Amino acid sequence: MSLSRRGLCTLVALAATGSAGCLDVLSGEPARFVAPPARVGEDVLEGTDYELERTETIEEQRTVEIAAGQTRDVEVVNRIAEYHKLIDMGPLGEARGAVFATLSTPAVEVLGRTFNPIEDADNREIADEAQTQYEEIDIGSEIDRRTVTVLGEQTELSKFEGEAAFGELGVDVFVHTGVVESDDEYVVVFGIYPRLLGGEEESIITLAEGVELED
Repeated sequence: MSLSRRGLCTLVALAATGSAGCLDVLSGEPARFVAPPARVGEDVLEGTDYELERTETIEEQRTVEIAAGQTRDVEVVNRIAEYHKLIDMGPLGEARGAVFATLSTPAVEVLGRTFNPIEDADNREIADEAQTQYEEIDIGSEIDRRTVTVLGEQTELSKFEGEAAFGELGVDVFVHTGVVESDDEYVVVFGIYPRLLGGEEESIITLAEGVELED
């Protein structure tokens, strides 16, 4: 199992669509909002055996209706960082079986209001959106929730039961999701690993708490 570009794109598109209120309604010029990368610090990575697999910048362009039939173009720049850990999958050999990923998306305030649907998304909704993008993952019930500190904010990190396909092999997994609001952006954290990996939950928490926003 490996996350693909589609993995968090539903949330990315949702964030871009929801930014309609970020427009400059006086000038009519397109509005562009850029989220900073949210990455795990190198010192934290060294203690978890996870490695940075890829980073990606996804730009979404939308034409949205703001009022009375008026439309404007919106440009929102989102960032994804994805990390993998090699694990022994038995007959499959070593595989990228544990994944941690982040999505940062702009939070824009206009006239005292914030326009980004992720502001109101809970951890279950984030898990459901992720599941719609992966045919190889089936996410079940939430079984636990822990308070962790991400970017200096107290954040609820949910834990779900699930099953993932590694080739033709079905493996029971745990999935973690959480979202935190920083000063100017929202950051989603997502982790998945086989249930048989003892102690991996602590690694996901360590990675989540080690997320940093880059300039």
